[in-house]
Amino acid sequence: MSIALPKMDVRAPDQYGMQDRYGKQELTAGRAAVAQLEEIVISTIGAGVAFFSWLPGVPCRLLGKEAVALVADTAVFAVSGLPPVLLGRAADLSRALLQVRAGPVLRDPKGAVAQAAHTTLDLLGGGFVKVAQVVAHSPALFPEPFVRACRSSLANASTPPAPLSIVSCIIAEDLGVASLEDVFSSFQSTPMASASIAQVHAATLRSGEPCVVKVVRPHVRERLAADFAALLLTARLIDLFFGKDLVLKFVSAPLEACVDELRRAIMDECDLGLERHNIEAFDAWLRGSPALRRAKLNTSVRVPRTFPHASATRVLTMERINGLPLSEVCAPGAQCRIEAWQDGLTSALSVAALSIIDGPALFHADLHSGNMIVVPNASGVCDHIAFIDFGCCGNLPPALRDTLLMQASAFAGNRPDVRQFCRGFGHALKRLPGLGPEDLDTDALAEDLKPLLRELQRLNPFRPGSDPLSPELNLTLFRLQAMLCRHGVQVPREFTLLLKTGCFGALYFSLLDDRHKSRLISQLLLAGAAYCASHPRDARQLLSPAWAS
Repeated sequence: MSIALPKMDVRAPDQYGMQDRYGKQELTAGRAAVAQLEEIVISTIGAGVAFFSWLPGVPCRLLGKEAVALVADTAVFAVSGLPPVLLGRAADLSRALLQVRAGPVLRDPKGAVAQAAHTTLDLLGGGFVKVAQVVAHSPALFPEPFVRACRSSLANASTPPAPLSIVSCIIAEDLGVASLEDVFSSFQSTPMASASIAQVHAATLRSGEPCVVKVVRPHVRERLAADFAALLLTARLIDLFFGKDLVLKFVSAPLEACVDELRRAIMDECDLGLERHNIEAFDAWLRGSPALRRAKLNTSVRVPRTFPHASATRVLTMERINGLPLSEVCAPGAQCRIEAWQDGLTSALSVAALSIIDGPALFHADLHSGNMIVVPNASGVCDHIAFIDFGCCGNLPPALRDTLLMQASAFAGNRPDVRQFCRGFGHALKRLPGLGPEDLDTDALAEDLKPLLRELQRLNPFRPGSDPLSPELNLTLFRLQAMLCRHGVQVPREFTLLLKTGCFGALYFSLLDDRHKSRLISQLLLAGAAYCASHPRDARQLLSPAWAS
């Protein structure tokens, strides 16, 4: 006779806990995979519906009034705007081709192609150098050889400088003087730097003060105007062919509006009178901001002093700041390292972040590592960081500043407050017409965003050990943008410059070690608290749960 004995599990007691924990992890991962699959299916179905609803409207759009206007504008540009620039562009491309050597191409084809592409962007000048600078700060989006080649555009682009004879004529004409000697006792003929829009010469004023003189390069405005005219026509063609409704399912604003916002910001860089105004406005904010003083950041950043009597529309004279560009200080194998530069960088980034929402809401929108000068003290330790080149600045309306504050506060705790994040969109939509429905269903949006925000929390670039340049992070942000579009929410045009600034910020965060990453997060939270303490009324209205209800 046989007796059936019960099966005995001889595992140690703690193994049961391990099994339960692993089982829960597998279950959670399975649910996440199912949710992601559902999102992909829904997105695919939505894209198919959008395509079949888009297709019948193509002939009407291509034969409508907007198409006729686009053809007319293209013809005018091709006849009057394009020919003068094509000659210059052909010469630039010829110079780039002459610099290509067979040896490097045979040894390292990818590296040679990347270097040739970067050289071409620098020689084309204008907005093309800006493209190279953005590429240099976006290693998650572009091939590594191309990013490495474009890094030199941060400190000193290889744009050919204008000769001294032309520079002298520009200065004399703009300042209304007979010659350089009427303003400067010395003027170096070789420029210190020759960048995309202007070149900089060292000089000494007749009063004896050492200075730098920034001069707009000849014909830059005409070239930029032609470049952006072509981009605007291309953006209009895309908007017209695909239809703005379909375009808004993939990007948050019509392409024409985004390109026009970028055009306005970069064309403003040709007006050095506006840059002087930006420098002086930012300097006044640095000196007078209560939030900066509360956060103890009021001495972390400075800007160069300007000399109005030696400045005009195409000429800007400033004090010379003795230091090294951040691009040289943090470069691998750099010989001229300055001690404690990471401390200075974290403080400077906190100041830059606070400037977006505080004071005059004037923020530096081109803060790449060539525009941050690390200034050491007598002991060779970083004393502060100077911001230079204020040609490209952003200005957010009050409603968008409030939105950023509300949404930043949603991530201040250990778990993101999804509803607070979505209420920020609702706050902006009620005050800025044309960005979406004024009666946005924030609860429905929050419910749809929860999985994505959990994914963003996992990829959080501010978490120690995370990769701020992760391609997966960029993909998740794109999915977030697509989700907002499905709810009718458009990201404002002014955010175009903030996105560009975000490319720079991701690279800066990757330069910091874990201790300084934690220090940066603490300083950002402290800066936010200092802003709330300095503006208690606004903070109560925007962050109070009672207001939200």
